Amino acid sequence: MGFQCRQFYLKDDQCAMKVSTDSLLFGAWVEVDMAQRILDMGTGCGILALMLAQRSTASAKIEAIELDARAAIQAQQNALASPWPDKIMITQGDVTTAAYRENQYDLIVMNPPYFANHLASASKERELARQGTGDVWRVWLQRAAQLLAPNGRIAVVAPIQAQDTIVSELAAMNLQLARQYKVQSTPKKAPYLILLEFISASKAESTKFEKLVIRDEAGQYTAGFKQITRDFYLNFE
Repeated sequence: MGFQCRQFYLKDDQCAMKVSTDSLLFGAWVEVDMAQRILDMGTGCGILALMLAQRSTASAKIEAIELDARAAIQAQQNALASPWPDKIMITQGDVTTAAYRENQYDLIVMNPPYFANHLASASKERELARQGTGDVWRVWLQRAAQLLAPNGRIAVVAPIQAQDTIVSELAAMNLQLARQYKVQSTPKKAPYLILLEFISASKAESTKFEKLVIRDEAGQYTAGFKQITRDFYLNFE
């Protein structure tokens, strides 16, 4: 199994969490700018690392951490087969205890396991990827805050129910919400996904609120979704 993007191909058959519309949307939405030191916490098959490699400067370096050994191997294979093998470094390990190559990062992206004690899964690997153990996602946020450069940004994708808790947790770490992006699957359905970006509270930046509907009432991708993901989907102009 795999997914063909415009500039790279992803295999994900060894990963508990497969390539999804949500991950492609998140990778396209993240503000990369001139970030040189980039960290992907919980990379899975490496999709975010590869998307950020495509969007970042030639001199940027991306470190991607993955707990599951099989997924980490596949992420490494995907990175080596991509146009940017020298930009991406895959590490197999726990993001909460890993020895990171950098002390500070300009951009940190994450899709932590949020669903502990709420959802069951037929696969133990998928359950760990989705749910983690206890409130492990809080530790992810704390670790990211510790590793963030003074002018850096943390980008998080989460179920909509987790928004207030995440904002509150990072506010306690002196980080403020800079961008918020609510995602609806169709016009008549309530938002199910939230994309959040945080900066140091000392930077005093007004929060930018946006929303997106993925498919219209006819089931077709909306112009907004095509616009934001056009650099990755083969059939979008």
